[in-house]
Amino acid sequence: MPYGYEKYRLENNISPNTTRTEVRVINELIAFVNFKYKKEIEPRDIKPIDIREFLLEQKKERNLKDATLNRKIITIKNWYDFLWKINKVERDFMPKFSLPGKLDKTKENISIDYGYLLSKKREILQSNHIRLYAKMLFILYMRGFRVRDIVQITLNHIKDTGDRITIKIEKSNGCIQVAEFIDEEIGVILDCMERAVFRGTSYLLSSKVNDEYIPLQLGSFKDYINSLKDGLGVPFKSEQIRLAYVHYLYTKENLRAEELQEILGLSLPSVTLSIKEALERVQVIHYNEQ
Repeated sequence: MPYGYEKYRLENNISPNTTRTEVRVINELIAFVNFKYKKEIEPRDIKPIDIREFLLEQKKERNLKDATLNRKIITIKNWYDFLWKINKVERDFMPKFSLPGKLDKTKENISIDYGYLLSKKREILQSNHIRLYAKMLFILYMRGFRVRDIVQITLNHIKDTGDRITIKIEKSNGCIQVAEFIDEEIGVILDCMERAVFRGTSYLLSSKVNDEYIPLQLGSFKDYINSLKDGLGVPFKSEQIRLAYVHYLYTKENLRAEELQEILGLSLPSVTLSIKEALERVQVIHYNEQ
């Protein structure tokens, strides 16, 4: 369960965190219909009314916002598209699926002060209580790297010129993302590179599975990010940090969209959309720095 969907999404460069959330929604849907009919139900036997009842029950019991509900609908639509492609369902009814009434698709605001996070960088990177990989994720998140790109960074993507380190990757969208690192960041990156060499893997961040080192896995991400959250005292989510970074570069550093292309590894239209979303969603707050 759910019929190879998790592997399919990861192979299509969907981030581990997103994939984990999607799989949880699908498993909850399957559990709901199995309970409803008192037996195991195949995807081809699930009806639109079953999905509608599942979503409305979740909305009521969990007091879900419309934006969250809409994400669940998108997840189920993507799953049914996958099931249709592998011939697990004869008809994909999800493109025409809807709930009664009109959903508010407005995304939630992001309350993050990127400047505050920058001010905490030295403390985070020099801490004896925060693990090496958590520090590396802090560095990469703060530079706008997506999870699906982070797990693909290898030693070949890294250039050490002594006073700075450059990471340059070609993304699945065909764009190039480049970031330069200095000062305390260099030590963290070098330690990660040394660990990769010791482990005999080319991946900058890796997990051991069946006596083999592979790209850093989903469960590990959660543990490292939680430790950062504890250290910072604020949420630390990839998408939110990336948009806060865009907001900071555009409003504080006064960078133009064209200048953000290589920094973010996005096409100009995508950069423009990211700026628009950042300006709409990011609400800068000033944390208590005591």
